[in-house]
Amino acid sequence: MSNIGFVIDSLNGGGAERALLNLTKNIVELGHIVHVFILRDEIDYKIDRSIFKLHVISENGKIHPNKFINRRKLAKMLLNKIDEQNIEFSLFVSHLELSDEVTKIAQLPNLYHCVHAVISKFIESKYKNTQGIKKLRRRFKYFLKMKIQYDNTKIITVSHGVADDLKRFGIKPKSCITIFNPYDFDYINQRANEEVIAEDDFIVCVARFAKDKRHDLLIKAYASSNIEQKLLLFGTTDKPADEVNLKNLKNMIHALNLEDKVIFKGFVENPYPWIKKAKALILSSNHEALSSVLIESLILNTQVVSTNCPTGPSEILEGDLSQFLSPVDDAVKLASNIKKAIDCPIEITNKYYDKFNGKEIAKQYLSLAK
Repeated sequence: MSNIGFVIDSLNGGGAERALLNLTKNIVELGHIVHVFILRDEIDYKIDRSIFKLHVISENGKIHPNKFINRRKLAKMLLNKIDEQNIEFSLFVSHLELSDEVTKIAQLPNLYHCVHAVISKFIESKYKNTQGIKKLRRRFKYFLKMKIQYDNTKIITVSHGVADDLKRFGIKPKSCITIFNPYDFDYINQRANEEVIAEDDFIVCVARFAKDKRHDLLIKAYASSNIEQKLLLFGTTDKPADEVNLKNLKNMIHALNLEDKVIFKGFVENPYPWIKKAKALILSSNHEALSSVLIESLILNTQVVSTNCPTGPSEILEGDLSQFLSPVDDAVKLASNIKKAIDCPIEITNKYYDKFNGKEIAKQYLSLAK
């Protein structure tokens, strides 16, 4: 029996957080003990605390206005919390940017950083709205930050595309392995059977209202597809920029006279009943690491349509499903694929999702324990 420690920024409504909870459940069911350390006291998901031990490091993850000092203080608080457990951990895995920084400063033993994002796109987001010398400086600043953070460290990536991007961008880890996010098929199907008040005929999108998720592209494609089904949008607004984007999307829907057909449902802790009942799930992102919602839709035998964004979707939509991959930023092709998914759906079988079995992926993590 091993003691496994996971460190993550929070347990808000994101895909990385949901993946961690899935992984935790599967590791515990294999007979091991899991401790989850969250840097901010933010929890959106319903959690069964009898499954694992949850530790909160700070109320908001900010205890000093200086970022460098803040991270060092968080690292010290994390180490103190770990010492309080008075046990030996066989493995630590950090998830998300802040946790990666804090755990590296803390120098945790047998530490792996799980990279859920496309590094090149993360860096690009930091300078894409700048010009000239400022743009060059910001690009170099964040490239150097990623180099310092991840060079000579042990890394897990959630897709082969993320690993390829990381190395192509010049980061040189000590080791790098790909382990897909885990999924509990029985749990997903069980929760999908919960009763909800759902529309009768609809398609869905489940994604945070961030600009890069490209709800604007989806709405344009939906309008052009002329399908009868309503479009239900599920998601959170975690940042001020998300709120601005959501407001713009609502203005766009008003301008297109789609208020009666595009319905905002907000964040729901259990989106599976809606996904199961949907005629199709649509992903319109500019980039993904490994889209959980695409995999969960396949597990629920729901047709999927996705942009063929860098990393992720092409590793999920294989074989006959690859015809539903659309070029990024191409509303015409996305509209065509949405209509095709409604008119000519593909039968979804387990051959499309068996490689994401939670127990097998948990075993891959446990193989890293010492």
